[in-house]
Amino acid sequence: MPVDKVPNILTSQAKKVGDRLSSSRLRAVIHRLIKLSGLGPLTNRSIVTLLLLLYLLTGPVGTSTDIISASLVYALLVFIGLITFAVWIQGALLRRALSISVFPPAQAATSQESVRVVLAIERAAVIPFLMLELSIQFEHEGASPALLRISGFSKRERRAHIDLTFPHRGSWDITGLRCAVKDTFGFARHSWIVAEQTAIPVAPPTAHDSTLPVLSSTQRPGEMMVDIFNRQGDPFDIKQYHPADGIKKIVWKTFAKRGELLSRHPEASMTPEGFVVMFTIAGKEGDRACAHAYSYAQSLTKLNLEIIASCEGVKTRPPARSVEELHDLLIDSVWDAEPNSSQALQSDVAALLDYCRSLTPGISVSKLLLFTSAERISDPQHAQAIQDVAMWLANQGVTPAFCLSAPAITRPPQPWGVLAVISSLVTTPSEETNTSAVTTSYTSFLSSCLQRHWEVYV
Repeated sequence: MPVDKVPNILTSQAKKVGDRLSSSRLRAVIHRLIKLSGLGPLTNRSIVTLLLLLYLLTGPVGTSTDIISASLVYALLVFIGLITFAVWIQGALLRRALSISVFPPAQAATSQESVRVVLAIERAAVIPFLMLELSIQFEHEGASPALLRISGFSKRERRAHIDLTFPHRGSWDITGLRCAVKDTFGFARHSWIVAEQTAIPVAPPTAHDSTLPVLSSTQRPGEMMVDIFNRQGDPFDIKQYHPADGIKKIVWKTFAKRGELLSRHPEASMTPEGFVVMFTIAGKEGDRACAHAYSYAQSLTKLNLEIIASCEGVKTRPPARSVEELHDLLIDSVWDAEPNSSQALQSDVAALLDYCRSLTPGISVSKLLLFTSAERISDPQHAQAIQDVAMWLANQGVTPAFCLSAPAITRPPQPWGVLAVISSLVTTPSEETNTSAVTTSYTSFLSSCLQRHWEVYV
């Protein structure tokens, strides 16, 4: 490449970067302006209207004594004033008399699925041309926005529902209900918050039956247990014949000698006795990893195997010893997970190993199952933190066994043409998922694990 063309190329690249930065700044400014709710009791619509009236007062009305403009200005000023006064009076009355009760769903909801919350509203009397808007406020952001509008008079209790969708698992605490009285023309509002203390538990999505093999973390030599649910031995055992066994399994020699129908069936498989120790590395992005860990724990429970399970963000919570305890632990710990801190992750893993040692002093943990998702290791920093913890386990004499969920990247339908430009200006700028980067990081993580001879199950 000629040397004289290098400055031109650098200039063009710098110009492209500058255009992108200016475009992102413009989008951010427009989005902030759209999110503004107004000034005091006045909405954005009334502020724009008042600016127009101010222009008419200083322009046509003041200079040319336009009767039509003057009538329009004064009529709108009186109308906005009356509407604002009515909204303020109605809001003050409802603030004293209104009573609202929130009834969350009886069972735990599932992330990414709609859940219905019922509201019981008493003494909600709203005069004509006004309405009462209700919305739920959560301690943590991320739930889908939902709005309930109420109008008219009613002496009886009103029952209404709001359908919500949550992006990930967790105990979503409701901090209050935002109430707002507005007019149907959109000129004024009076808002306040009603305190509320209710939680909506949201579980990770369900997964199919786990296909992972039984990986015992502890073993005692000489002690074996029979796996009656998974007979994979040779067909040497004999039992009484059943028509469902088929003719091929009948022991014909015994039938010829004694006239008794017997059939062969596989002998019971032998599984080493011990605990299965599991650790789930999953923050807000790891619902699929939690689903796989929960499904695997269910399959182990069916085999009468004991589990000791913990997860990221466990803090001082004890490990789970049953499927039900694991379900609650995965929900409660999501807000305490610190994906950016490798020290916190290592501390949670060390607490699980210490618990196992205190539970069975004569047995040491030889293998630890680590459940994580491709979304977690798509970030090189997070992937390196997980590898550091695995190296620390290997130095402690514990073999790490990774159970990974494959990358699942879905792209929402994107508008095109003029709609794409308008949508990019009025919507919140979101981070686009780089498919190639996720795949590359996922492949690099698998390669690193295989080079260190660690077990990996996908």
